[in-house]
Amino acid sequence: MSENGPVLPPEVYRRRRIVAVIALLAVILLLVAGVTSMVGMINGKKDATVASTATASGAPFQSFSARPSETASATPSASATASATASATASANPSVTASAAPTASVTTAVVTPAATTPAATPTTPAPAPSVTTAVAVAACTANDLKVTVTPAKRTFAAGEQVSFHVTYTNSSKTPCAVGGEGANTGVDLNITSGAAQVYTRSLCAATAVQKSEVAAGAEGATDLAWDRKINVLGCSSASTAQKGSYWAAVTVNGVSSAPVNFVIQ
Repeated sequence: MSENGPVLPPEVYRRRRIVAVIALLAVILLLVAGVTSMVGMINGKKDATVASTATASGAPFQSFSARPSETASATPSASATASATASATASANPSVTASAAPTASVTTAVVTPAATTPAATPTTPAPAPSVTTAVAVAACTANDLKVTVTPAKRTFAAGEQVSFHVTYTNSSKTPCAVGGEGANTGVDLNITSGAAQVYTRSLCAATAVQKSEVAAGAEGATDLAWDRKINVLGCSSASTAQKGSYWAAVTVNGVSSAPVNFVIQ
């Protein structure tokens, strides 16, 4: 034991120093925090005051005026001089106060829409006309046609017109054409009496007929008449046939029918 009291172990003193240091650091931290908080509050108030003042006035120097209070209380003559000077300055420059305040100008830009050009509509080219190549139909021949002739009557009375009904049938499996221009493309009538030639229609009349197509298996027909003239010696010197028995045969596209018998009175 010492004169000041009992001697404690070194660990106790070490702990006390550590506690003292920690307490000191805590105090320092609290002081720093307090000072920082106060500074922040003061700055915040100043910013709020400045902002409110600027917002209320609209211009920082719009309401500025000279501070005559100190000068006026100290020297009245100085106040008068200041007032006179201020008045003179205001008279000399009447627009200083008005121009000191900034004027906020709002410019409204009128946007004129540009003329809209309608988009070009794509033009679809017209389809090219289809060209159909007509297949030429061959003329009917003896291999295609079967021609028959039938008199309107077997016996024709005196003065009665002699007429015949002609049919032609396409017996082939392909279409063929009858008529048109060219030799052996018409319908001809030939009349005989025994071995004597009496009448040939193509000698004094046109035998051409309009060209027409006869389908496979189809039949065409026409009618012919004989005026009882004998033209074997020529068309201008034709005479009238006498009573008797005659034979008629018809040719279509050069294809002849079998002869048929008839009688005129």
